[in-house]
Amino acid sequence: MLLAIDTSTQYAGLALTEGETLLAELNWRVGQHHGSETLERARWLLREQGVQMSTLTAVAVALGPGSFNGVRVAVATAKTLAFALGVALYGVPTLDIIAWGARLSPHPIWALLDAGRSEVYAACYDPGDERAIWGPMATDSGHASGEVTLAYQILTPAALAERVTTSAVFTGEWREATREALTESLGERARFTAPLEARRGAWLAALAEQRVRLGQADDPRALEPLYVRRPNVTRSARGLGGAPAADQRGGEEAAHAL
Repeated sequence: MLLAIDTSTQYAGLALTEGETLLAELNWRVGQHHGSETLERARWLLREQGVQMSTLTAVAVALGPGSFNGVRVAVATAKTLAFALGVALYGVPTLDIIAWGARLSPHPIWALLDAGRSEVYAACYDPGDERAIWGPMATDSGHASGEVTLAYQILTPAALAERVTTSAVFTGEWREATREALTESLGERARFTAPLEARRGAWLAALAEQRVRLGQADDPRALEPLYVRRPNVTRSARGLGGAPAADQRGGEEAAHAL
């Protein structure tokens, strides 16, 4: 039985699955209350299904990018649960989760998350990709040299539009100004999913299940958030020399839940 935890942005998601069977799912607007709400909602979800935390066999977590605090809380919570319960841990990039919801698109998929500073986190996916593990493609940089970029990027809408050469589906969370800029640059080549289709906890569980079947669990000691942009982390006196305070709170709350 697997518990999936995603608190990457102001929207959060949890899912409880057994193999490919979805037992329960909860998606809600968490705002900035990732640390105080995540474990409370997870306990409620398990309780409603008559499941004890100790019966879990795996934990999956969205690694980011996204809200620095949200991502830290999710990763710290998932790692603490994996350590305490002695179960497998599976980390999945948040952009992969977003793109999974649009995988039936006939066009290339661009998963986006607002990154502030008039930029977006972005990754491109091939809906016909037959790899065992769903993941992004490397993309052309748009320069004459044909340089290949990293899969997970931070781009302005203008730079993103330069990388789109055919019709494409954009999915995820963005500011209205981003959509307007892409529409102005790409015209009818730009297709957008509805805001209500941005992300679900069950999609994280589905991608983790791919890894479960292949036996590709992550080492809880080594798993780290995928920030893409380096976070400006402020450490409290309590956190000096260790994890950021948000990480500690998430881990402590997970430990108290057991």
